[in-house]
Amino acid sequence: MIFKKIVLSFVCLAILTSCSLGDGMQIGTHLKLCCPGNYSRYTEYSLETRDMPLFLRDYVANEFNIAVQEKGLSRNDQMNDLKIVLRYNHVNLFPAQQDIDPFMRRGSSSVELRYIATFEIEMYETSTAELVWAGSVSRIHSVVPGEYMHEERARAEFQAAFRKLPKGYPSPQMRL
Repeated sequence: MIFKKIVLSFVCLAILTSCSLGDGMQIGTHLKLCCPGNYSRYTEYSLETRDMPLFLRDYVANEFNIAVQEKGLSRNDQMNDLKIVLRYNHVNLFPAQQDIDPFMRRGSSSVELRYIATFEIEMYETSTAELVWAGSVSRIHSVVPGEYMHEERARAEFQAAFRKLPKGYPSPQMRL
């Protein structure tokens, strides 16, 4: 019973998030925490990806980097002001599918999977380890066996979502 309530809550959240877009995108965004940090000092960031399927890692990180760099930050994984963690998670929407990994499916499986794919983004101030910004990007997926990721189509949607999400992040002009 509790599990059904949790799944129903995720479905409602995903629907609300995707409906809030209003511009035809299929990916929803949600700002969770903004702006307790000292944004005038932040100029460089590091990026760490966690729990991300290998086929997503490079191009999702590249699209994310473009959006962050448009905010006036430069990537520097050695010396930086912000540590950014980009984490992938998915939640299967049907209890019977909880043990099925959508990226490691057997060819004999004919089950259509429905799941919410989410990228959680957290920015930590490097000097204090304090969380200073957080948000997420999510999408509901329906995948049949043999279907694969369409990178070119998805790339544009990721880029638009990653640009939309940090709109509240202070721009370089606001930080001066």
